[in-house]
Amino acid sequence: MPPNPERRTAILDAAIDIAVDVGIGGLTHRQVDDRAGLPAGTTSNYFRTRLALLEATAAHVVDLHWRHVEALQSVLPSPMNRASLAALLTRMVADPDEAAKRRTLARFEFFIEAIRRPELQPFIYELQHAAMKTAGLILASAGVDASPEQIDQLTRLLNGLTFSNLTIDQPDGHDPAALIDRVLDAVFGT
Repeated sequence: MPPNPERRTAILDAAIDIAVDVGIGGLTHRQVDDRAGLPAGTTSNYFRTRLALLEATAAHVVDLHWRHVEALQSVLPSPMNRASLAALLTRMVADPDEAAKRRTLARFEFFIEAIRRPELQPFIYELQHAAMKTAGLILASAGVDASPEQIDQLTRLLNGLTFSNLTIDQPDGHDPAALIDRVLDAVFGT
C-alpha cells in the first residue's frame, strides 16, 4: 500500500507534540501511534527505526520553520522604523503565540538532542539557516543593512533570550523591550 501523505503528516505532528510535551526521550513509535490516534504499528510502518522517526520529525520541524519564514515575508511591514523592529523582536522573544512557542520548543529539543546524536546535526544547521533568514528578512524590512556576521550574532542572541523566556521564570522588573534595545545596540552599534 502506498504511503498516505496526510497520515505521515499526522504522525510527524504528533511526534512534535510529544517532543514538546515530554521531550525527545518520550518520542517512541508507540507514543506517536497513541497520540495520533492510529493503530499500533502504524508509525513503524512509516519509520522503521527510532532514528528514522527522529530524523523525519526534525525534517518536519525544519519544514514548519521554513513555512513560517515564507508567511513572515508576506506580512512584514516595510519600511519599519527602529521602534517597530524592536517591538516585533520583543514580541517574538517574550510573547510568542502558542504555535510559535511550540515550534520553538521543538527546535530547542532537537538542538539539544543533536549534541548526543550527530546524525541530527544537518537538521540543526538548516534550522539555524532558517532562523538567520527570518532575522535577515526582519532587518531588511527595517532598512538595516546587516552583514551575515551581524545576522548570525543577532540570531544566536535572540535564540538565547527566547530559550530563557520559555524556560525560566523572569525576575520582577524584567523588561524584554529594554533588553532587545540593548541587543540591537550591541550588534549594530546604534
